[in-house]
Amino acid sequence: MPNFRILRRAWTLLILIPALAGAAVDPGEILIAEMNCTACHTAAEPVKTRLATRQSPKLGADGVRVSPQWLRAFLENPQTEKPGTLMPDMLAALEPAQRAEAAEALTHYLMSKQPADTSVQAGASSATIKAGAALYHSVGCVACHAPFDLPKDAASTPALKDELAKLAAASVPLGDLAKKYTVSALAAFLRDPLKTRPSGRMPAHKLNEGASTAIAMYLLRAQVPAGEATKLGGLNYDFYDVSVPELPDFSRIAPTRSGTTATFSLSVAGKKNSYALQFRGNVAIPKEGEYTFHTESDDGSRLYIDEKEVVQNNGIHAAQENSGKVKLSAGDHTIRVVYFDGDGDSVLRVSWQGPGLAKQEIPAGVLSHEGQPMQPLGTAPFTVDLAKAARGRFAYEELQCAKCHGSLEQQWDKSPVVPQARALAQLTAKQPAGCLATKPKSGVPKFDLTDRQRVVILAQLGTQATLAEPLTTEQQITRTLTTLNCYACHARDRRGGVEGLRRDYLSSTGEVDLGDEGRIPPHLTGVGAKLKTEWLKSVLWKGGAVRPYMATRMPQFGEANVRALPELFATADLPQPPPAEPGPDEAAAKFGRKLVGVGGLTCIACHNFAGKPSLGIPALDISTSGERLRADRFRRYLIDPQALRPGTRMPSFWPNGVATNKDILAGDSEKQIAAIWAYLGKGKSADLPDGLVQGKQEIVAETEAVIYRHFIAGAGSRAIGVAYPEKANLAFDADQMRLALLWQGSFIDAAKHRTGRGTGDEAPLGHNVIKGPPGAPFAVLASETAAWPQEMGKGAGYKFLGYRLDAQRRPAFRYAIAGVEVEDFPSAVRGEVDAGLTRTITLRSAQPPATLYFRAARAERTIEAKDGAFLVDGKVRMKFPGAQPVVRSSEGKSELLVPVQFSNGAAKIVQEITW
Repeated sequence: MPNFRILRRAWTLLILIPALAGAAVDPGEILIAEMNCTACHTAAEPVKTRLATRQSPKLGADGVRVSPQWLRAFLENPQTEKPGTLMPDMLAALEPAQRAEAAEALTHYLMSKQPADTSVQAGASSATIKAGAALYHSVGCVACHAPFDLPKDAASTPALKDELAKLAAASVPLGDLAKKYTVSALAAFLRDPLKTRPSGRMPAHKLNEGASTAIAMYLLRAQVPAGEATKLGGLNYDFYDVSVPELPDFSRIAPTRSGTTATFSLSVAGKKNSYALQFRGNVAIPKEGEYTFHTESDDGSRLYIDEKEVVQNNGIHAAQENSGKVKLSAGDHTIRVVYFDGDGDSVLRVSWQGPGLAKQEIPAGVLSHEGQPMQPLGTAPFTVDLAKAARGRFAYEELQCAKCHGSLEQQWDKSPVVPQARALAQLTAKQPAGCLATKPKSGVPKFDLTDRQRVVILAQLGTQATLAEPLTTEQQITRTLTTLNCYACHARDRRGGVEGLRRDYLSSTGEVDLGDEGRIPPHLTGVGAKLKTEWLKSVLWKGGAVRPYMATRMPQFGEANVRALPELFATADLPQPPPAEPGPDEAAAKFGRKLVGVGGLTCIACHNFAGKPSLGIPALDISTSGERLRADRFRRYLIDPQALRPGTRMPSFWPNGVATNKDILAGDSEKQIAAIWAYLGKGKSADLPDGLVQGKQEIVAETEAVIYRHFIAGAGSRAIGVAYPEKANLAFDADQMRLALLWQGSFIDAAKHRTGRGTGDEAPLGHNVIKGPPGAPFAVLASETAAWPQEMGKGAGYKFLGYRLDAQRRPAFRYAIAGVEVEDFPSAVRGEVDAGLTRTITLRSAQPPATLYFRAARAERTIEAKDGAFLVDGKVRMKFPGAQPVVRSSEGKSELLVPVQFSNGAAKIVQEITW
């Protein structure tokens, strides 16, 4: 948020670090830009481009709705109502009576341009205010604004209280918010401040409706009537007459109606289908401990406690129950349940269980809401006086308010004659005059400037030639980080960073201590050489984030305000020419997977992967590494983490460049790091590393093969799963007589099929899942170019003959087709990284067909003949000793066919598969 106090801190950052003077921007230049001087003092295009002047807040229909009593007082004396504001006093030269009259007229005019307030008055809620206090002090508000309370774990000592007072003096004041806003108006502003303040000095913090309302109610707590708020039984509800496929963003739609209800009842909807509901209130927790909350719903629902999502049960589905756990103190906590119904049945049951409390629907007796309405302090009846509004309209143009805030009229009539300010180039470094004077003349803006600020502005006006020159790359970076106050959280090249008591407000979410890495925002030194440009764009204006454990949120400043930063960082930080980014390497990625998992370097002991929790502390998700990081930075960080991030908990697995794991890739450090990079570059599509997910009832083949006959996803209702001790697995579809799936590692989790009725398909538990070609495996073709028949299974004349087992209990699948008996015997083969598979297919027939073909593969993209083998889609490698396969195109797909050559009524196909 723009403020003279922040600009004074910026002057300290820019001036008091002489070693970085080459990257500095003159503080006088920043003041000229932030004070919007070129709105009145015209400047040449190169000058305006360099200044990138701040846009003032929008007024009228696009502005935030404020109370008339605050607006009147602010216009009379901006600095009294909001100390440090960049808004000049436009009425400073008037006599008191004239000031009051002008402010009154402007108030009526501006209020006439605001949309009518149709919001429901918020009821004061002590639990919501408590939740808002926690959010205000944790999500990042206190990086710029003053905290109201000492950090959670800080002792209430006089020294800390003194430091808290000093911090307040150096922060951006909030002003008299309780006089200015309603809860709904402030909450709407907090959710989307860029709508009314597009220059991004007040950024968005990714707040949902509940969180923004909680913070707003906390900041406006002075509006709560004296004494305790009245606690009323039941909940507030909002009904939305909408047809949606999932839970909507409730902050973007208005309720059709609102009211109160004793409990979570769908009867308040008044209709059967196509609607959404939101229930809000407090739940009384009887004793401290861990509680489990459940929602059973048809269709989707979510449950929030203290605005933290506890139960996620979204989507179109039949009645199903999902649960979540949270530790709570005794007493009231906010509860919010959202629900939508698409079609069909409508079900919503909200249950809980906890210490000494068996699972049950939450009783009405513990639900409450607080019903005293909050409204701006000093609220009095106000009706726009058209005569005053007309005078205010004239004053708005006479004072040239539209120069900063824009015109609120399509056209003006009876426009006043106003003097034109001199061009910026005509201003000189003389004694303060005009709007720089301590007592400006009537009609001239009066800014709250210190003597030092006047000096630096005058000095800049005396050297205006520099303003026509483009900023250097580092100057543009410094300028942006200064004006947006990024230095409040981030350090770059020894500037900025969280200091003093403010550091104690930064925390990690949850109960796991990740140290400073889990709470302090990362430094930006060399960030252009660390992060890819596209990822920087994602973080800066698309909401990208990888640190869910960090309570402080990365603000969103708006694309227009930070659009240049990603390229600027890259230009400033990358060596020229920049290091090449390696391409995909499937072979290396297989080794990388081993290194990341258990048995390798066990990176998943700390790091989450593809949204799945780590085995220990929840460090950032490393499956995003390829999307975020530059390969050279990744390599240098793994070799010596402390050199690039002093104090990190990340250990070095290659101290002094020497690998600690000698078993994989012969301990070659560079090959190991390259393999990890190749694996992580696959992102969330990568197969999970070993040990990350373990089945509740995992079936394991130890010394002999294990057969599992049940519903396997991708292999049909007559699937026969086989696990081999070598850690290769398959699923044979006994309905279509085809090898349906291959995968490596863990076999399958039988928990679903061994619990209750055991219904539903179970997916493979391991990795590298490969689908076999669909349809019939063999066909008699008129020629090798003829289309593969659509019929399969019994429809194609196939007959399943069961399977036989060898001494190691490995099955050979038997079936017949066109007078030919087929025996398909797969066996696992150990590999350097993962096991492969060899299929020996034996065919016998008294009268063998002349043109029988085996379809070994059907590719989505390509089949390439390479080194005596065939590479399918760049991933699966197949060899056929003694055979002459044919690659052909059919229906836009590549197919690999093997002609069957009979001799004395018998034929054999050997297929070696590695992947």
